[in-house]
Parts: sequence; C-alpha cells; structure tokens
Amino acid sequence: MKRILMSLLVVGVVASSVVAATQAVFSSTGYIAGNTMTSASVNLVVHNFSANKPIGTIPANLVPGEWTPWGRAELYNTGNVSVRVYMYLDSMAGTCDKTNLRVTTGYAGGDEKLRNVYNGAILGLEGSGARVEVTGNPPFATLQANWSQVIQQQAQLDLSADNTYQGASCTWREVFVAENI
Repeated sequence: MKRILMSLLVVGVVASSVVAATQAVFSSTGYIAGNTMTSASVNLVVHNFSANKPIGTIPANLVPGEWTPWGRAELYNTGNVSVRVYMYLDSMAGTCDKTNLRVTTGYAGGDEKLRNVYNGAILGLEGSGARVEVTGNPPFATLQANWSQVIQQQAQLDLSADNTYQGASCTWREVFVAENI
C-alpha cells in the first residue's frame, strides 16, 4: 500500500511539473501603449441681436390680443459634435396665466421663421419637463458644429385677460439645452 501511495505521489509531482512547464512555454504577453480617448465638447452660445430681445426691453403696454414685436436670437454650436437643441422656460414671475408665446426657427439671413417651434400658453413651456425641441426638420435635423440657428419669439396678452390684468407683467428666463446625438 505504501508503494502505491508513493507511486501516486511521484506521478502527481511529475504531472504538476509538466503542467507548470507547459504553461510557461505557451504563455505570452504583448502591449499597445499610448492609447488616448478624447471626449467631444458640446457648447451652445446664445446671442441676442435684436432691440426686442429679451422680449419686453421695449415696453409694449399690450391690450388683450396684442402681440409684442418679434425678438430675435441666434444659437451657435461652438462644440465639435452635432447637437439637438431644446428650449424651456423657468424663473417665471408675475401674472403669466394670460400670456401666450410664439417661437419660430429658421436660417440666419434666410427664412428665419420657417418652422413653428411653439405657439401657446407660456405656462406650457414651464420647467425642464415641458421642453420642446428647437432643432428638427425643417430646417435643422441637428445643429452641426460651427453652425448657427435663428430663434424668433413674440409674446401676447391673451384675449381673455380682463381688467384685473391691467398693469400686470409676466417675466421668465429662456433656457436652451444642447445635447449630443
């Protein structure tokens, strides 16, 4: 019995040596150095090129049903990737429940009111959950790197505003968000 055990032990040691030697013989490592990953940049710049932008810089003194003059701004994608652009409103204050907003988009120097983006109650754009896409066909499926897009807007005092809205105002901030596609 002792001999059988000794033989098994010798066979085990020899087998372990063979496996270890085989692994060392068939093992190899190689490297590729200098890998670098660079992320894209998304940067949206908004320029106001209108005496009427932001809306209300020239007091409108609106009566029910009347619109402010058109206000114009340009959105520039100074990043290096195409983006989709969204808009919503925040920081709303005052009597906004009788205020409507019309937003259009188009080409700078071309048809600047080519497509309606939004036309309705201003409260319908309040908060990031109510955002609307400014890009989209036509005219822009996306806003390409180094391109600009025109936004035209005007506000209205709703026809249903009664005497309690005399001298009232509504203020808001427009938020534009660019997201890579």
